[in-house]
Amino acid sequence: MDVLQRLLLALGLTASLILLRVLSRRHPRGLASPPTRLPLAAILAWFLSSSLPLVWLPEALRPWWSTSSVLLISYALISLGEWAFLELPAALGLWAKPPKILRDLGILAVGAALTVVVLQQQARINLVGLVTTSAVLTAVIGLAAQETLKDLFAGITLQIDNPFREGDWIEVDGFKGFVVSLTLMNTIVKGMDGSLQVLPNSKVASDVLKRFGPNDPVGNRFSLGLDYALSPAQARQLLLQVVRQHPRVLSSEESRVWVGAYAESAITYELMVWHLGAGEASRLQIRSELLEQFWFALQRAGHSIPYPVRELRRKRQASADADPSLTSLEQRQRLLRSNHLFALLGEEQLSTLASLSLTRRFGPGETIVREGDAGDSLYQLVQGQVEVLKANADGSPTSVARLGAGEIFGEMTLCLDAPRSATVRTLEECLLLEVSRAALQPLLADDTALLEELAGLVNARRAQLERLENEATPLHDKQLFERMRELFSSLLG
Repeated sequence: MDVLQRLLLALGLTASLILLRVLSRRHPRGLASPPTRLPLAAILAWFLSSSLPLVWLPEALRPWWSTSSVLLISYALISLGEWAFLELPAALGLWAKPPKILRDLGILAVGAALTVVVLQQQARINLVGLVTTSAVLTAVIGLAAQETLKDLFAGITLQIDNPFREGDWIEVDGFKGFVVSLTLMNTIVKGMDGSLQVLPNSKVASDVLKRFGPNDPVGNRFSLGLDYALSPAQARQLLLQVVRQHPRVLSSEESRVWVGAYAESAITYELMVWHLGAGEASRLQIRSELLEQFWFALQRAGHSIPYPVRELRRKRQASADADPSLTSLEQRQRLLRSNHLFALLGEEQLSTLASLSLTRRFGPGETIVREGDAGDSLYQLVQGQVEVLKANADGSPTSVARLGAGEIFGEMTLCLDAPRSATVRTLEECLLLEVSRAALQPLLADDTALLEELAGLVNARRAQLERLENEATPLHDKQLFERMRELFSSLLG
C-alpha cells in the first residue's frame, strides 16, 4: 500500500468518525456521540508511522516511536469499542447500561493488559518481571499507590452500595451540590455557584453523607420574628395560611409552625415547609418568596415585622427593708434593737454598734463556728436556719437545737473569752449580723450599769443552755460580772 492509498484510507476513517458523530447528535433518541479526539490522533499516528521513513530519527528512538503509535492506536480502539458495544446499545434500548465505575475498571484492565503486551513486544520491556523481581520497586509502588487504592476501593464500594446517583443532591463535610459523576477515584459535585467540586471517594465513603433525590420531598426550616401584639394562635394561623397557598409547597406533607422563643422584641416562630428540589438555590428561593408573602399578609392584617426596641429606665434605689446585704445602717440598727442583749442600749449607742457590726453570708452546709475554737464575736441570724451540734464522748456530733431568724449564738465566747461551746452549721443559705468584742468595748468602757445588765442576760442564757445539756450549776451573776469586767477592762487598758 503506497502513501496515496494510506492517505485516502486515513481520510475515509476521519470522515466516517465525523459522520457518525453528526448522525448520533441528530438521532431522535439523542444517541451518545462516538469519541473522536483519540481516534483522530491514532489515525494521524498510523499514517505518519507507516508512510514516513524513520531514517530521520536516531536509531535509539525508533522503537519508542513505533511503540507509542501502537499504544495510541490500541487506546483508540478501546474507546471506540466501549462506545460501540456499551453506550450505543444502551442508548438504543438493546440492554441496560452498565455502571460507569465497572466500565472504567474494565477499560483500565484492558488498557493495562495491552500496555504490558505492547511494551514487551515492541520495546522488549517485561513490566511484570521487573515489578515482581524488585522488592524495593514493589514497596515504592505500594506506598505511592496507597491513597490511590483507597480512593479506588471506596469508589467500588460506593458503586456497589449505591447510596446516591448522578443528579442527586448530596452534602459531605460542608460540601454541597448535585452529583455530576462518580469516577474510579473521585465524586464530582456541582455547587450552587456552578463550580465543580472534586471529592476523593475515600472521603465520601468515610464521612456522614446527606442525600436528596431529584423527586424527594425536602424539608425547609427557617425562623421568623413577629410582634407581641399578635397572639401566638393568630400568628400560627396566619403563617400556615400563607404557606398552604404557595404553589410550590407540597400539600402531601404537613407544614408546621412552632413557637420558638420569646425574644427581646419579638416572638420567634420556627417553620418547616416541604417542597421539591433539594438544591440550595431552590431552598433559598422558596424561603425568599414565603418571607415576602408574610410581609404583605401581616400588613393586610394590621401588623408588621418588629425591630429591636430598647427602653431605658432610671434605676430605683432599694429600700432599707429590701436590702439583702444589710448595707443600710438603719436596718442593722433595727435588727440590733430586736436582740434582747442590746435592747437596753440607747439610740446613739445602737447607732455606734450598728456602724461597727458586719454582715456575713453563708451557703447551705457551711460551718459558721466550730466547737472548741477561739472567738471574739456573737452572731444574730437574719435569714435562714442553722443547726447547733455538740460532740459526744466518741467525737460524733449530736444535734441539740435549731435556730431561726432573730436568734443569736456565740455570746458566751464574746463575753467570757471562752472557746466555742458548740458547732453551728447552716441548713440553708443564711445571712448573719456579726458583733465583735471590739465593737462593744467603746460602749462598756464607762457604763458599769450596762455591763451589769449584759452580764445578767448572758448568765441567764448560759443557765438555759446548761439546763438543756444537764450539766453543772451555772455561775453566779456576780462571778460572771467580775469575769466580764476583767476581760473588757484588760482589753481597754
